[in-house]
Amino acid sequence: MNYIAYTARFLYRIKWWLIVCPTLVALAVFFKMGAQPRTYKSTTTIYTGIVSGYDITSTEGTRQDWNVINNAMDNLINIILSQSTLKNVSIRLYAQDLTHLDTEKDNKYLTARTSRYLKARTPDDVMALVDPASEEKTLENLRNYEKADHDNHVYGIFHWSPPYYSYDALSRIKVRRVASSDMLEISYENDDPYIVYNTLLILNDEFVKQYRDLRFGETNNVIAYFESELDRVGRNLRNLEDSLRDYNVEHKVINYDEQTKHIAALSRDYELRYEEILLNFESAEKLRTSIEQQLEGLQTFHNNTQFIEKLHSIGNLYSRLSAAEAFQPTPGSEPLSDKETLPTSRSNVGQLRQKLDEETRSLQQITTNIANQQYTKEGLSTTSIIGEWLAAVLLAEKSKAELGVMKLRKGELDEKYVHFSPVGSTLKRKGREINFSEQSYLSILSALNAARLRQKNLQMTSATLKIINAPVLPIAAEPYKRKLFVAAAFLATMLFVLGFFILLELLDRTLRDKVRAERITGGRVIGAFPGKGRFGQRRFTKQYREIAARYIGNAAINYFEPSARPNVLNILSTEHGDGKSLIIEYLADFFREANMKVRVVEWNRDFDIEQKSYLLAEKLEDFVQDKPDQVPFAEADVVLVEYPPLTESSIPKELLRHAALDIVIAPANRTWKDTDQLLFEKVEKLAGRTPVTLCLNCARRDVVQSFTGLMPPYGRLRRLGYQISQFGFTAVK
Repeated sequence: MNYIAYTARFLYRIKWWLIVCPTLVALAVFFKMGAQPRTYKSTTTIYTGIVSGYDITSTEGTRQDWNVINNAMDNLINIILSQSTLKNVSIRLYAQDLTHLDTEKDNKYLTARTSRYLKARTPDDVMALVDPASEEKTLENLRNYEKADHDNHVYGIFHWSPPYYSYDALSRIKVRRVASSDMLEISYENDDPYIVYNTLLILNDEFVKQYRDLRFGETNNVIAYFESELDRVGRNLRNLEDSLRDYNVEHKVINYDEQTKHIAALSRDYELRYEEILLNFESAEKLRTSIEQQLEGLQTFHNNTQFIEKLHSIGNLYSRLSAAEAFQPTPGSEPLSDKETLPTSRSNVGQLRQKLDEETRSLQQITTNIANQQYTKEGLSTTSIIGEWLAAVLLAEKSKAELGVMKLRKGELDEKYVHFSPVGSTLKRKGREINFSEQSYLSILSALNAARLRQKNLQMTSATLKIINAPVLPIAAEPYKRKLFVAAAFLATMLFVLGFFILLELLDRTLRDKVRAERITGGRVIGAFPGKGRFGQRRFTKQYREIAARYIGNAAINYFEPSARPNVLNILSTEHGDGKSLIIEYLADFFREANMKVRVVEWNRDFDIEQKSYLLAEKLEDFVQDKPDQVPFAEADVVLVEYPPLTESSIPKELLRHAALDIVIAPANRTWKDTDQLLFEKVEKLAGRTPVTLCLNCARRDVVQSFTGLMPPYGRLRRLGYQISQFGFTAVK
């Protein structure tokens, strides 16, 4: 309850601050807003089609992603409120207003008041750019004149703070989404209705351009990139295919797999044929050797020139015939230009066989003629043996010729292996490169098609930006908000003043009243003594002081011991001028009125604070002598002792302890310093069990009344006010 009362008194004390300051500020706001022009507001509604519009990139039944939709709506709102969009709106609106200036009357572009304002603040060099017959020409001139310079008026018109064309003014454009729909509502408010209307018209046209430029700019760049990549990869693919074609032509490759299979088959046939010929050759040689061992006259055949020539001719024919049968041209084969001349066509095979038959018959005839002249040593006829021998010789010659041809064939096969082995790896590498390029080409083509589809979808989305509700020219001004601003200013000022004084209350170390004094000092306040008072209270000053002295005296009597004489009241202070003498005077008068014998001892009259007797005293009689004109100590009921300020002289602790009460006088209107607190705590420590209290001097009337009760004058209003301050709301008396 004490804190509630303290708070109430605090508010009562600053009541005029809480009333006068907010009232003055509210009046200033009232008259200031009364001089300002009224504002006009216009709105426009746009259908975006982002939520419910048709999307060719999605399929039927696909669930909508609300995060994407909300992001798209936020992007559109940010485009509308972006600095680039508002800058274009600003310069177009500025060019339009400069073109249609009319300082005499309003027109459909701006009021005469705005025309006068604009003309007065536009430099002559900018006015020279205006073409009254064409807004487009004026706009072009302004854009050409504009440059990023602090002194350029056209550049600064957006970055400074003119009321209609600056970013600060245009940033008051509000954009909000209507619930969760496709609709956007754009509103703008300013003091010129025509500028409000034309600003929204220009904004509707400008933000659609900005939206299309931004959205199409993304897809156009992507499409251009994919088209360039598609052209590059396509050219690379064609070059790789042409390189493969030229390589096949150069190495005579028609079908690599089939050609290599054919070569493998030839190699297999060659191995079988070679084994067969080699077997025939070895068997023929063994047969010939066996027959030669049986016949002694075979040396005659070896020495016969005609026989040898025929045999050699037959061997050549066998070689040519074997070559004609074995060396047939194959796809991709190289001609044997470095070998001996051999038939390369089957047209000569018949002739060779016919000639071979003729030579064979001729050789047999020669052999028969030679053999008719001889017999074997076993007595056998040589005709059959010579025939066998000749057949073995011919077979050996044939096999020998075929082996020679097969060796040549082996070389040709080896050359084919050498030729086709690197061709295979090269073809595979080129095939991989072509396949990689082809896959890249197809991937880029697919991405290009997707980007073009996205572009078409953006075109459809941009086409859905429709103005549902076009802006209208506002005729009636917006409802005045002056009352609201005045009330807000009043409350804000009141809160500021209240907060300021609360801060002062928390930081201020002026004692002022009982609650603050006890909170700051930590001691106990015995009473309060009034000062001179305000102008209307000064006639009651003496009466106030007597009442306060009566309360302090009665409070001090409670500490007296009736059996002890005298009862000493030590009156102390921390500094000069704290009012000890005045309070002692009124206390002495109070005690005398109660028929008590009072002795007053003053430090600057009755004793010397620098004497040894005072500094080492245990009681008053040690340093104060009785005087004829004063009450002796032995007869006095009360002794009021005024000591020097604690900042100048120390007080012996025995004097403090042998007193009934030690009262420290503290002015309520002075700051309680750290030194005062240290001295007060020192007195409390030295006094021991003797109570040490505070007495607030020069206190306000309401502070004194918190101890004494209501003081004069006792008017009806003052009684009612005092009753309310004591929370006696329902009291009868």
